[in-house]
Amino acid sequence: MPTIDDIARELGISSATVSRALNGSRLVSVEVRQKVEGAAQKLGYEKRQIRRHRGRAILSVKLVLPRHAEPERALFYDFAALIEGLRRGFTLCGLNLLCEVNSWDFEPYPHKKGGDIDAFVFAFQRPSQQALRSLREHGTPFVILNRSIPGLPCVGSDHAGGMLDLLDHLRSKMADIRPRFVSIEGIGQVHEERLDGFEQACRRRGITFDRSKDAVVFPDISSIQTAGVAAAAKGANALVCVNDIVGTVILSELDRLGIDVPSQMAVTGFDDSPVRRLSRPLLTTVSLPVEELARYAATRLQAEIIENEAPAALLRVAGHLIPGESTP
Repeated sequence: MPTIDDIARELGISSATVSRALNGSRLVSVEVRQKVEGAAQKLGYEKRQIRRHRGRAILSVKLVLPRHAEPERALFYDFAALIEGLRRGFTLCGLNLLCEVNSWDFEPYPHKKGGDIDAFVFAFQRPSQQALRSLREHGTPFVILNRSIPGLPCVGSDHAGGMLDLLDHLRSKMADIRPRFVSIEGIGQVHEERLDGFEQACRRRGITFDRSKDAVVFPDISSIQTAGVAAAAKGANALVCVNDIVGTVILSELDRLGIDVPSQMAVTGFDDSPVRRLSRPLLTTVSLPVEELARYAATRLQAEIIENEAPAALLRVAGHLIPGESTP
């Protein structure tokens, strides 16, 4: 009996695309669906109901990880939590997880047939226009983690909510707050959303904050040196750092300057990343729920592939405040 693979070979497309076309997925164009149905009829293929595969089907999902020039970026998140979240999210089927590192010329389907990849997950990065075109041509579902891109399926952290939680924590401990926002170049949208979120939080709570003067952006982690930190700290009593990596380095430089944390200066991070455990004093932070981001991404992909649902819009997942020893 002819199979989906036979139809794919006949048309020179992937088996995953054939499967989606036969199951009426909205991700496949009318033209492709008609070609697939024509080839299926020609070969004598008999369709089986997709629902019989629930609970025993195995979906192949490719996780695309970012490549960073700076080695400290590896301290950003727990890779095991990312994997576990994806596995937890696919509740109606098994998961065959493949991993690949992104590059400037990454091509989801480097070969003509393209393999049998049912979906892609892009973690902590924005796929290139070339990659997006290829995914659309193949009708392949995908989700982008920790980014918010209009028109694309994304599952992101609630950066603004986290910044409001941090500011409210500081307000509950300090009568007067004179904040600086400390960040680094090269982290793109995460920097913008967290800075915007902190500015909005200050406005809502009546805290004076001028982003043109009170936002300090270093070129990179290695450039966070004593002199620059001293300048950032002048006139402030709270340094709100864009993430835990920046916060940990800031704590070290404040110690060199003889500025006591938290009695003279409060410091906060963001993400609850592995590096936070090395900070002294322990950073107050907001969790980036990596496992939950991944679980929601998997649930959405499962709905597209098995239930034939349309791709969902942006979903924000809230973290939670984790008090440490770096705030009063």
